[in-house]
Order: sequence, then structure tokens, then C-alpha cells
Amino acid sequence: MIKSFSDDLPIVDIVKATKVYPPDIIAVQNVSLAVGKGELVFLTGMSGAGKTTLLKMVCCIEQPTKGVIEVAGHDLSRIRQTEIQKLRRQIGVVYQDFKILPKQTVYENIAIPMEVMYRSPKEIRKRVDQLLETLRITHKRNIQTAKLSRGEQQRVAIARAAANEPPLILADEPTGNLDSEVSGYVMELFKQLNNAGSTIIIATHDESIYRKSRHRKVELQHGLFSGHVGHRQLPLINA
Repeated sequence: MIKSFSDDLPIVDIVKATKVYPPDIIAVQNVSLAVGKGELVFLTGMSGAGKTTLLKMVCCIEQPTKGVIEVAGHDLSRIRQTEIQKLRRQIGVVYQDFKILPKQTVYENIAIPMEVMYRSPKEIRKRVDQLLETLRITHKRNIQTAKLSRGEQQRVAIARAAANEPPLILADEPTGNLDSEVSGYVMELFKQLNNAGSTIIIATHDESIYRKSRHRKVELQHGLFSGHVGHRQLPLINA
């Protein structure tokens, strides 16, 4: 049975995780990280540092070669596939390749996660319109996503991940195709979600979005955490 996201546990707890791809490519090596409820954490580092792999392990796309990853107290290596599906409904993910439906409209793409949760049509319309306004794509509401620019498609993917205001949001390079003004709209949305209680991990090499932030920054270099970035209750360590 899937437990709720509790104040008493780290939302994400990574313990001595290693991921090796065949034949012997080490993407992430022996790292530990705890992220508490309501935190916003920037996972920084250059391309190839292991950021995407770490997020994929947290949302069950990849399994660690060694180590333990828990989300909301669930050991991801031990829960059943049906439970993984239920857990994923509580996680909003912004993928680098977006994974939007190209033949569906902007509105339809953003509405999908809310429809899965059986929210009312009125609620869905209101929430979609809010997201479109925040991300400045209201004028694209009824256009097929295949006809959008990559930057516009990225905003649709971000809106879809945020639609249900999930307890956990994982965003992989969410500003990678955006200019500084639009990046500001995206970060404002993440700020709103975090203030509402969502725990957010943003993987990025875009220093401009975290340089002046008060939130925790964790740097990966060649699959290892660089230095020590503390937290008042949940410290980061290289085990």
C-alpha cells in the first residue's frame, strides 16, 4: 500500500547509490542525498555529470546497480509494479525530451494528469488556464504541440508536470531551451509550487537560475558529489 508523503520522513532518501551502464560506464557512484518535505534543491553540474541518471532512479525509470533509493519511505527496489504506478501519480516529472503528445493540443496535454486523477472538467479548465497564463502560452491553448517551437513544447511539459501540484516534482534542465525572460516565468511557477508545499529537485547546468537562490545547491562531478552542501536536518554526504 502506498503511504502518503509524510513530514516525518525525507521525501527522497538516496543511500550509497551507484549506477553502472554496460559495459563499465559509471554514471553515479556511491552517493547519498536526503531531501526533506517542502525543500527545493538544485542539482547542479555539467552535462554528463550524472544528474539525469539520478533523477531517473528517483522516478523508477532506472534501477541503481547498488544502494537504496526511497521515495516517501518506499524502497523503490522492493515495491510492486502496481504500487510504482500509484507512486508515480504523486510525482511530476519534466523530462529533457518532454514526452508530450504531438497530435494533442496544448490544453489536452496539460489536462491529462488531472483527468487521470478524476478531477472535474471545471477544475481542469481553471488549472490549465492558470498554468497557461503563468507560462505566457495562453494564445497557444488549442494548437497541436507538434506545431510549437521547442521552447513552447518545454513550457507545456512543465505545465503538465505541475498540473496536479504533486508532492514531488523532478525537473531535468527545465530552462534548457528558454531565454532569460521565459526562464523567469518557469522559476516563478516552481516558486509558487514550492510555497504551496511541493518538494522540488531541479537538475540544471544553468547557473543563472540558482546563483542568487537561498535554496540548497548540490553539485555533481563525474557521478560524485563535489564538496559538502549541508542542510539543517538532512545532510548530504559522499559515503
